[in-house]
Amino acid sequence: MRNTFDPGYYSRRRFLCRIAAGAAAAVPAMAMAQSWPARPVRVLVGSNAGSPIDVPTRSVMQRLSARFGQQFVIENKAGAGGVLAANAVAKAAPDGYTLLSSGPAEIINNYFIWQNSGQPFPFDPARDLAPVALLQRGPGVLVVSPKLNIATWQELVQFLRTQPDKGSIGVTQLGATTHLASELLKRESGLNLTIVPYRGSVDMHADLREARLTMALTTPFETIEFVRRGELRPLAVSHTRRIEGFEQTPTFGELGLPRVVNLPALVLSAPAATPADIVQQLNRGVTEIIAANPGLVPFGREAPPMTPAQLSAYLAEERERWGRVIREVNIRI
Repeated sequence: MRNTFDPGYYSRRRFLCRIAAGAAAAVPAMAMAQSWPARPVRVLVGSNAGSPIDVPTRSVMQRLSARFGQQFVIENKAGAGGVLAANAVAKAAPDGYTLLSSGPAEIINNYFIWQNSGQPFPFDPARDLAPVALLQRGPGVLVVSPKLNIATWQELVQFLRTQPDKGSIGVTQLGATTHLASELLKRESGLNLTIVPYRGSVDMHADLREARLTMALTTPFETIEFVRRGELRPLAVSHTRRIEGFEQTPTFGELGLPRVVNLPALVLSAPAATPADIVQQLNRGVTEIIAANPGLVPFGREAPPMTPAQLSAYLAEERERWGRVIREVNIRI
């Protein structure tokens, strides 16, 4: 017969009850992960069909559909710079059936810009979203028109010292990481640069080629053909190393501007508390699909394999970097 007057009896009993309760709570999550996916998976994208986020996401999701035997259905939910889509996923059930494919604007930049503007953001990306997999990331290339007779960064600096009213730099989306990198370049270089927003890259590249716009940070994929035809000239890349296709183009770090690093990433996320087994299945699926299909990663971009934990750490570093830039430059909406 147990001695119920023994204080240790109750401690042991409470301990065993806690173990039993924890095991019971884990059973539904384990069962969910084992049966997932049992129905189509929604993948929200915060921009229109055909956008730079939508197109590569569709390519990967088509292959995930074949891998898991269930459709991964893209839902374009544009609005508020992608915040509508990100907020919907952050508040969705954490069951693996609602995912987000986004760039940094949706899950990093807008959060700090809204905060800096004194406006409450509808969710906390670091708390409410679980990083799943890196789809791709890539640097920007600073380009100018040959019509300016500028061949190097040093010549550009000298040109702007003598003609400070010519310091125009184009961006295609205010609040995007390219915009933040342009603001950072302005701050780090001490140059008098004027941010010029465009509705899209077509008009911006047209003005660049004709020297109506002095410079812009563009993607290698968008820029390479103009460079090969001699219509644009690259001066620097925003990576920590030189990149394929631009081997003769120095990094900003080589030019004495080590803080000017810009590698905007396309990331797949899930609601926080999504079962770890589901997150791992998705991460493994995306990683293996990209490894088997290198053509999914456009020219000038990269997709280094990252576990969910590694991706989470990478995004934490990006939040620290761009949150600091937004506060220092005082970017608001």
